[in-house]
Amino acid sequence: MTKRSKLWDLKAWHWISSAVCLFGMLLFAITGITLNHAGSIESQAQVTQVEARVPGAILTQLAAANQREQLPQSFATWYTGQTKQRLAANAQIQWSDFELYVAMPKAGSDSWFTVALDTGEFYQEATHRGLVAYFNDLHKGRNTGIWWSLFLDLFSIACIVFSLTGLLLLKRYAKGRKSTWPLVLAGLGIPALVLAIPAHAAQRSQLEVEIPRLTVAEYHPPYVAIWLADEQGKAVINLAHWYDTKMADREGEKWLKDLRLWWRRSGRSLSLPVDGVTGATRRPGTVTLDLSPFMTDIKALPNGNYSLNIEAARELGGRELVQIPIALPSGESITLTEQGKHELGTITLTMEPKL
Repeated sequence: MTKRSKLWDLKAWHWISSAVCLFGMLLFAITGITLNHAGSIESQAQVTQVEARVPGAILTQLAAANQREQLPQSFATWYTGQTKQRLAANAQIQWSDFELYVAMPKAGSDSWFTVALDTGEFYQEATHRGLVAYFNDLHKGRNTGIWWSLFLDLFSIACIVFSLTGLLLLKRYAKGRKSTWPLVLAGLGIPALVLAIPAHAAQRSQLEVEIPRLTVAEYHPPYVAIWLADEQGKAVINLAHWYDTKMADREGEKWLKDLRLWWRRSGRSLSLPVDGVTGATRRPGTVTLDLSPFMTDIKALPNGNYSLNIEAARELGGRELVQIPIALPSGESITLTEQGKHELGTITLTMEPKL
């Protein structure tokens, strides 16, 4: 066999590319399943918190470095001594007039800290979401670094070679196998058929609540109450209560009175915590509340005008109430959006009454 014929040997290219792809394809196939059923796989996140105070001399150097892309070495050394960790090379540094915020995301975990530039108060929170989350992030190429990104490119090229040489080999040896091309077309037709199904059929009833990151020296996650009220303002269904559930002797409950409207209309008469409704406070970002478990009760409500209420109150901060008017029952899918001003961001409600 000549060098030229070896270069165009489809079988050689096919088995070499398959060898390169083997473990990667197994990984991506398994994590494809775990990602597709991410909401059904239970995982207990491990959260580690560190509170400290930056020494005055180091704080002065830190304040002098405001708006720079690198933190002073003195602070990096102090940070390692306090947390037993090093500052990540991919640390995302955000400065404000009063606060330093640094995010250090990694595959399967997340870490961030803040430093109050006037008082030196330091707070760090590190969350480890487990092995499944780690491999899911590898699948998505999320927070994995330049080398994994390069591997994904090479792996993708190997998969393309594997697929194309496989197709050419099918063409070469398809004679006498009548099922070959129907199966190939099925591989194309089935995904196309699934994609042709109307997108709204795959949607679910949910509420997306954005909790904005505020540039303040001392930040505490807001307490949030979400409930459905009738035309007279009476609470008919409680959907979520997010507050500090870990405080000793249930101390977190006494601050729920700061959610003034919810407390008057519903909260003071409830026996807390409420199973399936009560949860811990949420950090800044977009939180998705699945409304599917409540749809049976929502459908059972009398016809009329209602309002979805989202109320937030934050220690050393403000209070905000966002209301979304809803007419029930609704014979079609609805998507409604409202915008908060300070304690709440964008609120998006999606309802699929037919589900």
